[in-house]
Amino acid sequence: MLSPRLLLAAAALVASTPAAMAQPAPDPTIHSPDDIIVEGERLTREEAKKRASAFVRTLGVAPGIYAQDSVARWKIKLCPRALGLSDEHAALVEGWFRDTARGAGAPVANGKCDTNVLLLFVDDGANFIKLFKTRYPGQFADMSGPDIRDLVELEKPVRWWYSVRRTGGGLSLIGPQTLRSIEGATIVIDVNDAEGATLRAVTDYAAFVALSGIRIRAEAQPQSILGLFDDRQGRRELTPWDKRFLTELYAMPHERKGRYQRGRLVGALVKADDAK
Repeated sequence: MLSPRLLLAAAALVASTPAAMAQPAPDPTIHSPDDIIVEGERLTREEAKKRASAFVRTLGVAPGIYAQDSVARWKIKLCPRALGLSDEHAALVEGWFRDTARGAGAPVANGKCDTNVLLLFVDDGANFIKLFKTRYPGQFADMSGPDIRDLVELEKPVRWWYSVRRTGGGLSLIGPQTLRSIEGATIVIDVNDAEGATLRAVTDYAAFVALSGIRIRAEAQPQSILGLFDDRQGRRELTPWDKRFLTELYAMPHERKGRYQRGRLVGALVKADDAK
């Protein structure tokens, strides 16, 4: 849960840098009936496994240096709140976010709840992050120095950070050394840098990020919503890969070592390729 003080601070900062995304942009990827879309050649199983492994690796979920720790995911119910949009569009964003979370199998709060996911739509994401970091440095306590530097310095339309609770994993041979649970996520969307993407696509991107505990340096992937801003011809919604990844993330046992969980995620993505 994000503290009321932090919510008020975020709201004040967003109000000082109002977002320009008042209306969802038209989807530039709509094709005429005569268009032909080529999806690409079918991969061999070995190629599919290599691609899936690279995807999981670039996301940074349960990275090698934390091989004994679990992946980070939500155990408490998610309660999103969008700021910087009209009430009508904020409600749409929050509803879409909840639908994506439920589809993944993540716990979602119904009705009035304590906000733990902030979706902040601002005009200048880089400046917003710098102001936020200056005024509330304690909010980045769960991040490493390099991750904080990436958050501030990388030029990205969407930036994010998490509040992660770490507890002992017990003495089980198959259990993690540390169990990591996400308890808060802040997603900052720069509406100027995101220009050209629909509000729904941006929400899907933000939901994938909020649910999966990935590093901000995660590389854009053409088979994922993470490629949305790569060339403005990226995926406009969560892909089968994204959905399979999220579903497996929330279906597999949480109290397991990261290397086991990475194997489960890779296997799920390979099955997604086999199902095409």
